[in-house]
Amino acid sequence: MRRLRFGALCALTLLMPLSPVSAEEGVTKTEIVIGNVLPMTSSAALVGRAAHFGTVVAAAEINANGGINGRNIVIKTEDDGYVPARTVQGLRKLMDEGLFGLIGTGAGAGTTAILPILEDESIPAIVSFSPVKASIDPIKPSIFMIGASYQDLLFAQLKYIHDNDSPEKAKYGIIRQDDDFGNQLEEAFTRAIDAFGADAAEPIRYKRGQKDFGAEILRTRSNGVNVLIAGGVTTEIPAMLKEASKFKMDLRISTVPTATLPPIMKLSAPSGYTYYSGDYISPMGSEGSAHFMEMAKAHLTEEEQGALNRYSLTGYVAAKIMIEAIRRCGDEPTRACAVDKMTSGEPFDTAGITLPLTFTPDRHISATAVRVLKVDPEAGTVTPVTEFEQF
Repeated sequence: MRRLRFGALCALTLLMPLSPVSAEEGVTKTEIVIGNVLPMTSSAALVGRAAHFGTVVAAAEINANGGINGRNIVIKTEDDGYVPARTVQGLRKLMDEGLFGLIGTGAGAGTTAILPILEDESIPAIVSFSPVKASIDPIKPSIFMIGASYQDLLFAQLKYIHDNDSPEKAKYGIIRQDDDFGNQLEEAFTRAIDAFGADAAEPIRYKRGQKDFGAEILRTRSNGVNVLIAGGVTTEIPAMLKEASKFKMDLRISTVPTATLPPIMKLSAPSGYTYYSGDYISPMGSEGSAHFMEMAKAHLTEEEQGALNRYSLTGYVAAKIMIEAIRRCGDEPTRACAVDKMTSGEPFDTAGITLPLTFTPDRHISATAVRVLKVDPEAGTVTPVTEFEQF
């Protein structure tokens, strides 16, 4: 009797349809979905839209050459409006719709907000838009970062000022956004003060979205600051310089890479100030960006090309690395395989924008050398004053 029951059960099992094997998230027979969550609107749209189009160019380039084993790369971008809660919402939406990996990870506090989700879900992610040190310190198995942290970008500038352009009786100050982005700038400020044994004023914090900096600059002037971290994201930088120019303050000024963007330089020009910035990639218009510009002209409209800036290059590089890691996985790419390929130590080519980049299980960051730049908004020039150096 037991044999009959067992036999009947086996027969029933054979007759039942087998459950379909679940495919990897974001992968179908015809496409692989890579996502961005970026500020496509708000004061940060200048950089968010540029990064988006950089990823679009990378996908279009590979798709024009047959994709990856017949699958096209699809870029899906959610707008977080530069609001961290919306960064989380955008990521959740992409995940619900089917997401293989993430390359646009929000800005500053937005990046920090989604790190736990990316780690818990083992989603391959490349942080390039906003180099938040917490992305890779401590190491998170599926998360990688391209580029020097804000701490290193600013410290490099402050060290250059200290060594080469320091005012007599230097006093350091910072006006910074009151969020995680600002926290990172203040860490660089503290690091410099400790390293140089310098005199410093208390940090001044402002609320996200603030437009007028009259009170903050007045405090800076009253504190006797003559070396200033102008810790804005985009338009906050020229707004600070405008107020400082009213008092004809003699300042050495340090900024983040957005200050090298033409629209920000144009807004800053009337102040009469020059300032420092720093970067870890070749600038737009240089020989290093030539291939990218060729691809952009082939795959973007004229209007879309008009939105390109240095953040397009970082988006392009991040997308190329993710795409190449997937390609190395063969016919059946998985998230785990992509992470394994990224940590293999095998170089990733970036088409001249940086030197070939590598990652290992113990080092999830690459392209960390910083070059200090002198920016003259009136002349419209961005001039390197150092070679690339590790900080």
